[in-house]
Amino acid sequence: MDLRDPNTWISHLLENLPDDKLACALKDDDPDWEYIDGEMLKLGSLAHSQLDIPEIQRRGLVILASESKDFRLLAHLLRTLQHAGDPLLALRLLALYVEHYWTVAAPQNAAHKQRFATQVLKRFETGVESFAETARTAQRDSLLAELAKLAQRWQEQNIPALAQAVDDLSSQYRRAFR
Repeated sequence: MDLRDPNTWISHLLENLPDDKLACALKDDDPDWEYIDGEMLKLGSLAHSQLDIPEIQRRGLVILASESKDFRLLAHLLRTLQHAGDPLLALRLLALYVEHYWTVAAPQNAAHKQRFATQVLKRFETGVESFAETARTAQRDSLLAELAKLAQRWQEQNIPALAQAVDDLSSQYRRAFR
């Protein structure tokens, strides 16, 4: 599995699952989920250097493709990409997820899912300046297009608070690109 290839990420995310798995929340005693969730607690802590990010990503993508589209899992995977400085792929995955799975996938509690989404969006803010400094024009344009798609998707789902948060994030990127 080539974790550097965006198509690997996209294909695992978009892999079809039966309806029962599509809506299924990850089980707390699932060994791979336990590993991922436990390891992600270390991100940003002193134990951070002990993290095996590629293993977290590999296990997470396998679960996405075969077991569940649980948003909590996607949030962890997006965090690994945000931490690695790849907001473009993270935004592309988030926009695809919202388009295909937001209404059906776990958690079923809309308030919980929206809270997780707000946290995910907040994490993009920390990488605005570094992305602006290193991104080529095409990457900048792609990122802004993904943000526009994401805002539109949440507007279509009648979640104006998340759409507004994405618009605000887009404004931050636009300012940094000047």
